[in-house]
Amino acid sequence: MSTAQTLLASVARDGCIACADAHQVAAQLGLSPEALGALVDEGGLYRFDRCQLGLFGYGQKGSPGYKIIQPAAFCPEDISRALTARTVDGRAPCRALWDVADEFRYPRLQIANIAQALGLKIKPCQLGCF
Repeated sequence: MSTAQTLLASVARDGCIACADAHQVAAQLGLSPEALGALVDEGGLYRFDRCQLGLFGYGQKGSPGYKIIQPAAFCPEDISRALTARTVDGRAPCRALWDVADEFRYPRLQIANIAQALGLKIKPCQLGCF
């Protein structure tokens, strides 16, 4: 078993690897998240869940709780501007939302909720899920 397979097996739960765990494994292996995503897809043993932006992986697919993202009731202007500046054709990359979260010291899920309220689509995913 390769190092990558061993690390993935160590974080997998019921055939799923949480987004946060996937990013940690990618860093340990010196891979980009996208490269790790391709490796996981290639192997076909696991799928990703518990997106850190709340987009998928919480309960049964198709159930109301599968996506936990909700439009934010309050959207600070500076964060809205930062998100809009990183948006192309109505889409903001996952990585851009993480950067805005770091810049403003906001939880990633809350930044995704603001993006949702602004009508932005979050794409592409760093792991290649969407």
